[in-house]
Amino acid sequence: MMPGATRDIRSKTTHRPVVSTPPAKDTKRDHRAAHPGAASPAAKRLKIEPSALLEDPARPSQLWVDKYKPVNLKHVIGQQGEKSNLRKLQTWLQHWPRYHLGGAKPPARPPPWNATSDTGAWAKMALLSGPPGVGKTTTAYLVSRELGFDVMEMNASDARSKKLLEQNVAVAMSNTSLASGSKKRVSSQRRWEVLLMDEVDGMAGNEDRGGIAELIQLVKKSQIPVICMCNDRNHQKIRSLANYCFDLRFQRPRVEQIKGAMMSIIFKEKINITPDALTEVIAGCNQDVRQVLHHLSLIKARESSIKMTGTEAKTEADRSKKTSIKVGPFDVVRRVFSAKEQEGMSLMDKSDLFFQDYSLGPLFTQENYLLHVPKAAKGDPKATMDLVSKAADSFCDGDLTSGAIRSRNAWNLLPIQAMFSSVIPGEYMSGYMSGQPQFPTWFGKYSKQNKFDRILQELQMHTRLSAGVTKQAMNMEFSQFLRGAIVNPMLLKGSEGIPESVEVMKKYSLLREDLDNILEIGQWPGQDNPMKYVDSKTKAAFTRAYNKEIVLPYSNAIGSLKKGKSAATSVEINPEALEEDDERESDDEDDDDISKDAMIKAKPKKPTKGKSESGATSSSARGGKATTSRGKGTARGRGKK
Repeated sequence: MMPGATRDIRSKTTHRPVVSTPPAKDTKRDHRAAHPGAASPAAKRLKIEPSALLEDPARPSQLWVDKYKPVNLKHVIGQQGEKSNLRKLQTWLQHWPRYHLGGAKPPARPPPWNATSDTGAWAKMALLSGPPGVGKTTTAYLVSRELGFDVMEMNASDARSKKLLEQNVAVAMSNTSLASGSKKRVSSQRRWEVLLMDEVDGMAGNEDRGGIAELIQLVKKSQIPVICMCNDRNHQKIRSLANYCFDLRFQRPRVEQIKGAMMSIIFKEKINITPDALTEVIAGCNQDVRQVLHHLSLIKARESSIKMTGTEAKTEADRSKKTSIKVGPFDVVRRVFSAKEQEGMSLMDKSDLFFQDYSLGPLFTQENYLLHVPKAAKGDPKATMDLVSKAADSFCDGDLTSGAIRSRNAWNLLPIQAMFSSVIPGEYMSGYMSGQPQFPTWFGKYSKQNKFDRILQELQMHTRLSAGVTKQAMNMEFSQFLRGAIVNPMLLKGSEGIPESVEVMKKYSLLREDLDNILEIGQWPGQDNPMKYVDSKTKAAFTRAYNKEIVLPYSNAIGSLKKGKSAATSVEINPEALEEDDERESDDEDDDDISKDAMIKAKPKKPTKGKSESGATSSSARGGKATTSRGKGTARGRGKK
């Protein structure tokens, strides 16, 4: 649970946000919202200290993260400075109605180099980003309650697709005051609302399809402030969302800040742990406040009479790192080759780094091992090259092992691959990194390889009538020849060489797109595209001449020929072939006519009334005045009878 007694839980069956509203006639709460420094009357009457509100002795089984959650802004760890994200969010939310509903013109967004002076007044939405456990959601709740805003929440457990956002959130964003979930405006007292969207970086998959794009569109015309929270600020969807948000990036609190708050809890809970051991626990939990509280509760559950020392706490911290902290591939590759990180690590600890992600980890180590300066070489270039050679040989053995694992389904060989792909290269190249770790370029090269393979397959099929070659021969021998035979006449002769180029295209049954593919696969690194030096008018004339003279059965332009004149001019019609087709159709019609069959007796069809009238009308139109008068006489004769 997050802070605030007014937090509501959404119905997971209807997926409708429930508005958290205070009890009826809560004028005292409104007074406290307008005067944040004023103490509550109950606290004055009972003389309760604010720190005493942290503990709830009536619920001894309550989780410590709920038991010691902050109840006011002063208890948020690491957000007490004047330039902290908490103060920035408070200022932004306080002035939001003034700039976006009160008629005041919001200031322009400052340039990126002046981001420190950005107050966010231009934005309708704020984005809180940072690692887990740093207080993003807690800060959003406490700031909203402090300023008297009612809170609506949508988190990762709710489906947030484009359709559901249109149905549920769009109505809420168009109302400035709701009471008890009602959609009518409150005339007696205006209350503001704020929408909290937690874990927006998790809006992915079919359930949340189109959610980010729809959220951006809704925020542009929103009548209430929106606060979004995420962990992965570098996600592609979050980058597009951040362009419309007041960007607040949360950092992990310092060890000293967390330690001061935890010492108070240790004293209240009477936990036997030394200050040095507490420091190790905080560092082992990666400065995650929630993880530190969970870890302290486990230590308390043991009820040991002996104080935990720093050595024991370090063991606990290492165990906590393995179980509660998720290490990314960039952190893994840094630890594999860092001499400082490897101090005190056992062989199993080094092997465990490979199993953080055994599919992606070897690619990261192969991409970044050349960026490290080995400590064992001691600056000698020859010794460095020797260590690099040994590390490369180990990577080759690891790739062979990986191939055997996947081809034979021999997953019991994974520990051997861990030694060849991670542990041994890490020992050879152990030192320090001379740059930033890079993402593996193997993915781009593999995608390019598949693209070239597809292109060569198409070229082999199109040229099969003229040159029965394999894909390898097309790539190594024929592609360069075809490129020169097509491009060189236009390059040397200009527009006069177009017929020669078109003739080569026609001889080898090549599409116009095949020329672009030939230029791409025949391009060597560091060389310019020869088509770049052909005049643009010559290129246009070549395309027109090709479309006019060459029509291939597998061309995409066959199905897009226009009807009428363009189709008649682009396709030559043989009259004799048309006469033969007409004769065949007439023969087929005679075969289908059952009236000419002597073995079948069919009743004559009676003409319908509508057909007879239409026939009479058409005959009168053809006959002129005589037919019209004859029709009138017939009508008079029938009338007399």
